[in-house]
Amino acid sequence: MGSLRVFRLAGIDVLVHWSWLAVFFLLVWWLSDGFYGEVNRYAHWSDTEVWGASIVTTFLFFGSVLLHELSHSLVARRLGIPVSNITLFIFGGVSALEKEPDDAGQEFKVAIVGPLTSFALGAVAGILALALHTSGNGNTVVGAIAEYLAIINVAVGIFNMLPGYPLDGGRVLRAGLWARSRSMLKATKWASAAGTAISFGLIALGVLSVLAGNFIGGVWFVVIGWFLRNSSEQSYQQLLHRSTMEGTKVRDVLNQTFVGAPPDVSVAEIVNEYMVGKGQRCVPIVVAGDLLGVISMADLKEIPREEWPSTSAYRAMTPRERLHIVSPEDDLAQAMELMALHDVHQLPVVGTQRSFDGFVTRADVLRLIQVRSEFAGSPG
Repeated sequence: MGSLRVFRLAGIDVLVHWSWLAVFFLLVWWLSDGFYGEVNRYAHWSDTEVWGASIVTTFLFFGSVLLHELSHSLVARRLGIPVSNITLFIFGGVSALEKEPDDAGQEFKVAIVGPLTSFALGAVAGILALALHTSGNGNTVVGAIAEYLAIINVAVGIFNMLPGYPLDGGRVLRAGLWARSRSMLKATKWASAAGTAISFGLIALGVLSVLAGNFIGGVWFVVIGWFLRNSSEQSYQQLLHRSTMEGTKVRDVLNQTFVGAPPDVSVAEIVNEYMVGKGQRCVPIVVAGDLLGVISMADLKEIPREEWPSTSAYRAMTPRERLHIVSPEDDLAQAMELMALHDVHQLPVVGTQRSFDGFVTRADVLRLIQVRSEFAGSPG
């Protein structure tokens, strides 16, 4: 959400999030006003050279970030892990892997290749900068850009190797803990805890930087720390949810308490007898066991209240063809993803004979996750 597909690279969609535009212009401004604008050996540059170098450097930096993420994606795909896209955003980039690695070895290979790519790019840029400096061209635009790219790529590699999940270093740590404990969930929990600790360290460093007078740098550290803290906790919770739902089918949490209504009753009756009277958030419209559609709160908002007594349920319902329907044998995790994707609280469940079996609801799934998580944390 909020991302625009710009091109495909090696068969992988590259998306740009709106926040990338903000950091792009900020980096151009900082380079022109700081790195290239204040360093004495670039004082002879014209304004055109300063701004041109700043824009080119920013593009090349994000190109480096893209190559960093592309290396993750290509290795993952080679190991049989599907990759849906790469997204560039305010904190760099992220490769969207469609599933977790199968073992600790795969996790290590996918994680370590990113920082290695950044270090390699930094080395290439550093060699170019050194060669230009030796030849007396170190203060040219090309030499300055090469020097900055050498510094920033090494910095990106070092930062990503911090041992806090979901940073690359945290994933390397998780791979080691996974190999030792034989449990990906436990390894993720420990690596996420390390990520949380590092995030608090970054926030503390940011506060000290602000107090020392480095306001922009300090705020940036605080924002990165806050983002890392949220990411580490959310990543563990998502894995916990997937793990607790693993092997579970929709039929295992099928909710059959919803009472169906005939299509010829009025919307007023639907509200009074089924929604208020029986406490149903939505009402299936059923004839002889066949699902015709569903009336939800969203459907009611489309009809003026004074028209409820004269409007039939059939006219007001969302027809079956427009519903997202699952079967009892579908994977529960996929059903939950479908609910999240379309922002709905329940999905109709239809059997092999096209019969309406009930609903799978977000509340029932979350209740199952909570119960299983509590048992998973209990001794024995």
